[in-house]
Amino acid sequence: DSKEHIFALSLCKRAGDVNYAVIAGLSVEGKENVTRNRHPIQALKVRRVCKPCNKLWMSELETWFLSRLGFLIEPQWPQQALTLIEELKPERNRLAHWLMKTAVTFSHTTLESEHPVEFSYSVTQRIKDGILPANCWVDLAYSKSKTFGATLTRCFRVKNGERYNPSLLLPNGDGFKFIVQFNHLLLRIAQAPEADVICQSQHGEIPVRLYPDRKS
Repeated sequence: DSKEHIFALSLCKRAGDVNYAVIAGLSVEGKENVTRNRHPIQALKVRRVCKPCNKLWMSELETWFLSRLGFLIEPQWPQQALTLIEELKPERNRLAHWLMKTAVTFSHTTLESEHPVEFSYSVTQRIKDGILPANCWVDLAYSKSKTFGATLTRCFRVKNGERYNPSLLLPNGDGFKFIVQFNHLLLRIAQAPEADVICQSQHGEIPVRLYPDRKS
């Protein structure tokens, strides 16, 4: 019951607005959307984190994130962005660790009965040690329009041979997709077993694949 911030207060300050108004919501196919009252992003908290974890390894992860990606989440996209991204690649595992931790805590911002995505105990208990589920990948991209936001889903666009399914739901625990945006920075961590990942783009832009290392 440490009331863990989903997005650290220091991160929100670096991004330029701790009072940015957000609306938490849940969309389930076949059901009416559920939303909560607008509230500042700094008030987005979860009571499912113990104080030792909050103050130790989670705090260390947030400090690392700001030291490596702080310039990329500021209101103005830095001119040296490509250099900063290249320097980030050797620490791709830390970024994947931060995203996985954030995805799981983000999943607890709704009521237990409303969870669109659940993570198994075997997954959550290994996050502390930086052990991620198999078949995960992490992408980084630049957004021309800036905002704050995040989404967590188990819905994927899938092409199997010549068949295209724009809305395939993977069973809970078998796959997820978490996307977060801070100003111009977009980050995505996803898991889709036995799938080859492709990107759709209107003008040929593609994200930077940071995790896993393509060479490994």
